[in-house]
Amino acid sequence: MTPIAEARRPRASRELALVFWISIATNFVGSVYASIQARGPYSDGVAYLVGVYQDRWFLLFDTRTVVQLLRQAPIVFASRYTSASLFECGQLFSLVMLTLPWFFCLLCWFILPKDQKQWILFPLLAALAGFMATSVHAVGEAAIAAGYEWLILFVLLFRAHQTPWLLLWIGIILPAFRLHEGTFTFLTVIVVAAVMAFRSARSRLQRAILGVGVLYLIGTIAYQIRWVIFPQFQHDRDAVVNGLLHGEFLYYDGHFNLQLINGLVALLILTMLGVAWVREIDKPSKVASQVVIVTWVLFCIVSVIFATMVEQSFAPFAQLQARYHPPLVGTLLASIMVGLLQYKASSRFLTSGPVVFTILLLSTIQLVADLASTERWNAFVADLRVRLSISQGLIPWETTLHTGDARADINWQLIKIGWVVPYFSIVYAPNGVVRAIINSPIETKPLPFNPAEIKLLPPLQGIDYAPYEKSLLEQAQRNR
Repeated sequence: MTPIAEARRPRASRELALVFWISIATNFVGSVYASIQARGPYSDGVAYLVGVYQDRWFLLFDTRTVVQLLRQAPIVFASRYTSASLFECGQLFSLVMLTLPWFFCLLCWFILPKDQKQWILFPLLAALAGFMATSVHAVGEAAIAAGYEWLILFVLLFRAHQTPWLLLWIGIILPAFRLHEGTFTFLTVIVVAAVMAFRSARSRLQRAILGVGVLYLIGTIAYQIRWVIFPQFQHDRDAVVNGLLHGEFLYYDGHFNLQLINGLVALLILTMLGVAWVREIDKPSKVASQVVIVTWVLFCIVSVIFATMVEQSFAPFAQLQARYHPPLVGTLLASIMVGLLQYKASSRFLTSGPVVFTILLLSTIQLVADLASTERWNAFVADLRVRLSISQGLIPWETTLHTGDARADINWQLIKIGWVVPYFSIVYAPNGVVRAIINSPIETKPLPFNPAEIKLLPPLQGIDYAPYEKSLLEQAQRNR
């Protein structure tokens, strides 16, 4: 057995296991709730949905092929072999995108040996602090990619001493080449862990397998870095850099990313608990830990109040700008985990009451914030459908900004992503009957389709454009 494997020992506490399953179950329920009104197609997601549904096939055009295949496959199947409507496929699309990171976390639990379940804390914390900070922008591929790479790391760390598992590891690292270019930092940690496993391998066959894997991952990292330096879409990288430099991932247009703040504070609290735990090994007063926990409880109360009562805590664009947050958080936590595996005593800390309690509260406040975001999204969809049902023809975006309902107008502006606005009018058209399409803002760059041109409307099964086309022709006649 490798030194890393020897360093893992105690069985995870029942409390940690309970918290893990509560987090998985409640966040799955939260994802189902968010899928009822198809929250997932926010931003680029709505364009992906329409493109896949229209062609009844995969929409693949970037370096993230594996993620695209995973999340688009159910939509391809539903559109080709069932009578699912466009909106129903949007619900399915939402569910897949929102649950995949949790599904990968769940698989990590089953990869872990029975006496090492305490290490599930790290992928769980990565989902709670990383993915949840960008969950409104569910279409961001990095969260799913990061979840998949936790599987790669867990098989390597906890099963690499068995040749069949090593062969499985080789199989699951192959997709990493076309997973997501933004995960190269996470893959770097995996390479370090693979080198450590190579040095302690017991047979030549294991060394050969690990050596091949290390070389493949190094090539994958180089490939991903190449796409970071020379991106497929220059404006995408520029937007990410601009968002990073200006802190837009945390605060934008008067609204702040509450779930990102929750995650950062939780990581800080766990760090403080770790320091207190080390200091209290010889002095079991535990006063410092109690102070830290009380501070955390007070913060969680404030977080719930903000999520449910403070309008500025809903920040969809900030969550969009945080779309690279999951692999960054994953890199940090994976690095800490690989380091802690060298110390037997760390397992007792991971299963200690304060740590488990911290994770439980983090799961709670992140779920509350996510449910609050879903409520805001549902209000937006309800308002959008009302606007579409009482309007006709092509509606200029600028005329929709002042309705007399301040909260509806705020939601309207917060959720706006200029170039996808016309898609929303199609996907969320009541009963699939398109009477009106809200045009993109004037400053928007050329669209994939021009809603003013009847012939350019995307042909979609179950979508009736007849009322809209009639109104468009009547508008054209009046303008002559």
